[in-house]
Amino acid sequence: MELIDRENVKKQAIRKLIVAFVLVMAGLTFFSNTLVNLSLPQVTVVKPAPGALSHEIVGTGTVEATETADLYVTVNWPVAEVSVKVGDTVTAGQSLVALQTQDAENTLQDNLARLEQRRLNLQKLQETFVEATRGGSESQLRGISRDIDSLKLDLQIQERSIANSRDQLDRNRRLVSPIAGIVTEVNAVKGAPVQGGKAAVRIADLAQGQLLKAIVPVAKAQYVKVGDKTDIVFAGLNSARIQAEVTEVRDVAAGTSGGTGGAGAGGGSGGSGAAGTAGTAGQGSSAQDMKQITFALWDERLTGGESGDFDMKKTDPPSPLLLPNDAVRVDDSGYYALVVKETKAPLGSEYVLQRANLQVGDADDSNTVIVSGVTPADKVVSAGDKPVSEGDRVLLAE
Repeated sequence: MELIDRENVKKQAIRKLIVAFVLVMAGLTFFSNTLVNLSLPQVTVVKPAPGALSHEIVGTGTVEATETADLYVTVNWPVAEVSVKVGDTVTAGQSLVALQTQDAENTLQDNLARLEQRRLNLQKLQETFVEATRGGSESQLRGISRDIDSLKLDLQIQERSIANSRDQLDRNRRLVSPIAGIVTEVNAVKGAPVQGGKAAVRIADLAQGQLLKAIVPVAKAQYVKVGDKTDIVFAGLNSARIQAEVTEVRDVAAGTSGGTGGAGAGGGSGGSGAAGTAGTAGQGSSAQDMKQITFALWDERLTGGESGDFDMKKTDPPSPLLLPNDAVRVDDSGYYALVVKETKAPLGSEYVLQRANLQVGDADDSNTVIVSGVTPADKVVSAGDKPVSEGDRVLLAE
């Protein structure tokens, strides 16, 4: 009997050991799985959804006149007086610059005196010819006649020269404004001739309105069309908003300077942005990467030189599927997304990343149009606390 009891006790002890072993192994498995899970990358996921792209085009430009009048001095006379400065308002016919004319007037008087001398000489030759007709030879008469004809030609030349000098004096005594406007440039300095090739005075014709030009990235300018309207904000006019209309979108010539435009950045943590269209205009952008947008505007407060900012938004028609730019990735094989696939395991669900090749469309600063590759039910990685790639196990962020 005692032997049976000992045998039972021994069996019970073995059972308890087996149970304890199983419990310990289960606990170790659970905790080891927990530790592994804690080391896994944690990712944020999004689902493709319908929506519309919104393109934002921002930039800065400087106001200039639509039309200007450049006034040149055609003579090399010193400036006697400059009556205007940059920023002055002038009227049509107003005197701007007076030139020193004393030397030109003295030259004119000398030419008038020479003309009178030639007239006297002509009169003397004509008297000589009359006397020669009474007893002079045939050759003498022909000689005097030629001298008279030659002197008459000299008189004609002298008279034309005097007429030109008088006209030059009349036209160049003063430089007057042909239009009403604002003086934007003055290159005349008292006491010195105006430098050749430069306008002595430049006047902006404000009656014809103003222009504002800005340079923006090609990726943004493609959404701007002639006829588009927007408000331009002028901080220097107490943030006044003045409506403007796009009149031209053109290529930028190499070396062109002007206002600047920018765009919000595309791409993010591991993402590439959409089809390369969500980049920014960096300092090193070449002329081929940029476009110049010209706006027409008019406001009596604008005189030229004011800096204005614009922010245009263009919305596309709705698209069936959009993904955030952060969720769109790119490598040598093309665009793709990392899709979370769930598998059932003894200790719960596991999440593994699978590559989905994408065909993408247009993009804005935030989203990309997805043509194919994912469905609205897919969970796509948009961000993570660690770099991830195809085949990685991950945890889903709450």
